Amino acid sequence: MIPQRWKEDIIEIGRMGRKVPQRIESYDQLDFEKGQYRLEGTLACQKSKEYVIAKMKEAGLEVRIDRVGNIFARRQGFKTSQGAVMSGSHLDSVLNGGMFDGVLGVVSALEAVRRMNDEGFENQRPIEVAAFMGEEGSAFKKALLGSLVLAGKMPDTEALAICNDENVTLAEALDKQKLRSDFSMELDDVEYFIESHVEQGPVLDKEKMPIGIVENITGLTWVNATLSGEENHAGTTPMAARRDALVAGAEIVTLTNRRANELVKSFGGSTVATVGKMVVKPGAPNIVPGTVEMGIDIRDSNPEIMQKLKAQTIASIRDLAKRHGVNSTIEVPFDHPPCPCSVEVVNAIERAAADLSIKTIRMNSGAGHDAQNIAEKVKTAMIFVPSINGISHSPMEWTKWDNIENGIKVLTQVLKNLSRDRRLY
Repeated sequence: MIPQRWKEDIIEIGRMGRKVPQRIESYDQLDFEKGQYRLEGTLACQKSKEYVIAKMKEAGLEVRIDRVGNIFARRQGFKTSQGAVMSGSHLDSVLNGGMFDGVLGVVSALEAVRRMNDEGFENQRPIEVAAFMGEEGSAFKKALLGSLVLAGKMPDTEALAICNDENVTLAEALDKQKLRSDFSMELDDVEYFIESHVEQGPVLDKEKMPIGIVENITGLTWVNATLSGEENHAGTTPMAARRDALVAGAEIVTLTNRRANELVKSFGGSTVATVGKMVVKPGAPNIVPGTVEMGIDIRDSNPEIMQKLKAQTIASIRDLAKRHGVNSTIEVPFDHPPCPCSVEVVNAIERAAADLSIKTIRMNSGAGHDAQNIAEKVKTAMIFVPSINGISHSPMEWTKWDNIENGIKVLTQVLKNLSRDRRLY
């Protein structure tokens, strides 16, 4: 029997995130027109945060919102001098995204605390439920934004000054929604962090494994390039006289894909590279393209290989641009190194699952998460639950309800164990 409380939370937040609000309760209701558009600064994101805050308060938690809109809800412990145990994720989505990404981690942490309330469990360390702001970077174009500030890797003033496509600053958006304050969370007061998440990959689903324990979080870097050639008439401009930005861009796509495959073949690692954005201007079939904007995503659990591919990609863009007679401008908006997780927390998750007779495997995360920023200051690990067919960042993303229940059980147990400061390992 699946408890309805957390299930209803996920369904309701998903309903809020759609352009046409609709409840999705089963896999067969999914289609590509029913994705999430819960971007920071939108009404959908505001409503989801207000919903979660209300549920946090119902659970008796002390809710605080920091300077950049991160939400924290504390269950005080009977030894408040000890570092807290934190768990959570994010509520914002990618464009036309899935209903579990991020939301599952926030709801799982909230549900874990509610189960402690139901059982009358007394935690020694404080337990903190977190909902980080702007993890996806869909609106304010900086991924992992809230956790970057929390970890001290970006000043709050810099984050608040970032604009979305409507030229609205993050500060203006959050102030309008009354979703920030002068409160400052200090990670020095946190001992452990666990983020529950859908895997966003095929491993657990393929292996029929209910729980993945993340040992390493992949490194992630973006290379944004603008190629500027010359717009001209498609019928009257001789081939030899063209400065076609798209021809250069097409070669970059092919080269990036080929080089990533070569690195995998040579080193057998987790290298991936994706040209996921290409905007062609003016975008008419009878005009030689004058400008191409490209976004390239590079990831690897090996920092040296990731940096090597980034450098090769940048060099190739410059070389190909020169060869085709176009100009290039390149920027690297962020560059997150791979992150090893805490052995202590990985072991704690594994032990909690074993106590519950739930099978686990250790694995890497191919996606970036707020956990990698928190891990620079706090002992951190992640719990993965299966994604059907490995699909994520898509309206077709789905995780079975019983798999989510397994993840909540494991999270609840490990939070209880760590909050009692048990030295089991």
